[in-house]
Amino acid sequence: MPWIMKRILFIVLLTLSIQNTSAQYDSGAVNYGFVAIKSFGLQNEVGLGARVEYAFNCYTTFMGEYNRAFAVGGEDDYEGFNELAFGVNLILFNWYPTTITAGMSYVGNDSSIFEEIEDEAFLGIRTGNFNHGAQIKIRALHQISIPVHVFAELNVKSLGRRYDTFLIGFSYDFNAR
Repeated sequence: MPWIMKRILFIVLLTLSIQNTSAQYDSGAVNYGFVAIKSFGLQNEVGLGARVEYAFNCYTTFMGEYNRAFAVGGEDDYEGFNELAFGVNLILFNWYPTTITAGMSYVGNDSSIFEEIEDEAFLGIRTGNFNHGAQIKIRALHQISIPVHVFAELNVKSLGRRYDTFLIGFSYDFNAR
């Protein structure tokens, strides 16, 4: 598993150096969004989340996310978990109105089973009952109208394949021009 993360990290860092000619958001834009999440770790694990995005400039977006994972049907002994992430996304390619972005984030969660699978993690630290790691994000963002974007996103997390996720969501800019 570690060699996969190293290759993905290398590809993301290499492609982030590409210059782009147009923006994903206007400079200074603040977008709010909601996501639906599907985990790769457990078959019946899904989640919901909320995020805030701040476009520092036309190419860079800082993100703060909160996600809640839970199970649908089947397992009575399943405990959901909360997840926080803070990171940055940069444009890889822009074919207006569709933009492909990638980025890296700090990610932390309060999953109680991380202690059991900690040896499988590429990079994971446990402090108390909170787990800390990193994630690589790849996102396809499509502008439906000036204030509304829809997106699909893949998150590969250093805490282990158990926590990797696929998200579908939308974001809205209340101050769009």
